[in-house]
Formats: sequence, C-alpha cells, structure tokens
Amino acid sequence: MAEIYFRTIRSRKGHPNWAGIAKEMRTTAEHETIPMLEEYHKRIVTPWSGEKPGFKGYVYVSRLGLAIRVRATGSQHARDKWKWLTEGTGLYGPKHKKYPIRPKKPGGVLAFPSLYKPRTKPGKGGQYKGPGKSSGPTVFTEEVMHPGIEPRPFPEVIARWARPKFVKQMENACKRGARRA
Repeated sequence: MAEIYFRTIRSRKGHPNWAGIAKEMRTTAEHETIPMLEEYHKRIVTPWSGEKPGFKGYVYVSRLGLAIRVRATGSQHARDKWKWLTEGTGLYGPKHKKYPIRPKKPGGVLAFPSLYKPRTKPGKGGQYKGPGKSSGPTVFTEEVMHPGIEPRPFPEVIARWARPKFVKQMENACKRGARRA
C-alpha cells in the first residue's frame, strides 16, 4: 500500500479545492494505476500451472491520502494459492507450526522428490527466476510433518516496480485537480 499526503498546492484562487484534487486522484487511480497493478500481479502468475487467480484493484481516498489494494479473485483454491505463497504456511505462516500431510486414501503412501526449486521467485526488472523443478531421490512415507512454505515477497516486489509510475501518476493528478478547481 502506498500513501500520498496532500501538501500545500498554490492555486490562482488562493485555497486549493481538495475535493477536486481527491476526485482527480481517484479517477487517475481507477483508470491508470489499478490496471497497471493488476497487470503486474498477472505477470507473476502467468508461468504457474493449474488454476491461476485473477486480480481486482480497489481505491480508498480520504483526507489524509489515497490507498490502493489489489485482491486475488477467482476460485477459492486459486485465491488460497496466492495467499499461501505471499503469506507463507506452517512455520512461516500465521500459525508458526508444522502441519501433517497424509495420503488421500487410507493405507496409501506419499511419494515425492526430496528437493524442489520454485519457479516464481521475483527477480530484478520484472523478471521471474527459478526452474520450477523437482530433483533428488524419491521419498516414500505414510505421513510428513511439513515445515511450510516460505513467503515469497510478491507484494513488496510489485510495490517496488510500481512506485515510480504511481508517484508520477498521482503528482500529475494533483496538478490537474488543482488547475481544474
């Protein structure tokens, strides 16, 4: 979340029309900033296999500033997948403890490769690094106490990518709002 605080803006009329400036900021956020942020989110999930979440942005404007939130949409599983990857699970998530994984069928066995490298680790300049490959010897077991998934800093990376454009868009919106008021 990024906030922009109103500062003194000189106007020919003496006092700026805060309502006009807030309206212009909201319009700019809805038509320029939100589509940009939704696109950044979509870039991250593009290489994922299976169900992918969609994204929807919301604008909140108050006297103190402007906030934009982007939420995952789509099926519950797709939204959960985004939440698990961005917030973490197990030791890294809100509960801070390991969780058991058992076979779906009673008396069954779990079989999985012992090593995994994720596909979507954010890198510099909008690139995503990681092979998304499993390796190592196959492990067979009846139950695993999974330590969890480390959170991947997608929201922080998106905020870093978007900040320069966002600031420029909001500065221009403030200037337009002050001129029109």
